[in-house]
Amino acid sequence: MKKILIIIMMAVLSLSNVQASSDYALQHANPLPNLIRVSMENAKVLGLNETQVNALQAWSHENKEKMINLIKQVISEEVMLHEEALTTDKDVVEKAETMLNTRREIIKLKTRCRANLKTILTEKQYTELIAIYRKSK
Repeated sequence: MKKILIIIMMAVLSLSNVQASSDYALQHANPLPNLIRVSMENAKVLGLNETQVNALQAWSHENKEKMINLIKQVISEEVMLHEEALTTDKDVVEKAETMLNTRREIIKLKTRCRANLKTILTEKQYTELIAIYRKSK
C-alpha cells in the first residue's frame, strides 16, 4: 500500500511541476485541445485586445485549478485500477466508472471553455486560432 501511495505522489508531483508532463497528462486524460493556452501564446498573432486577453486570463484563473484536479484524479484512479487488476481484480469495470465520469467532467469543462472562447474571440480570430493549433500539432 505504501508503494502505491508513493507512486501516486510521485506522479502527482511530477505532473504539477513540469509543463511538458502537464501537457501530456492533459492530453492523456482527455484529447480535446487546450485552446486557451494556444490563444494566449499567440495573442499578438491573433490581434487580441486587452479586453480579450483579460477575459481569457479570467477564464483560465477560474478553471485551471479545476482542470488540474480532474487530471490528477484520472491519473490516481488509473493507478488504483491498474493495481486492482493485478491484485484482487474485484469490480474493476465497476470501479472504472469513477475514472470515466471524471473524464466526462473534463470533456464538459473543455466544451464550456471552447464555447466561452467563441464569445471572446471574433469568428476570424477563432478560425485563425484553430489553424494555428492544427499547425502546432
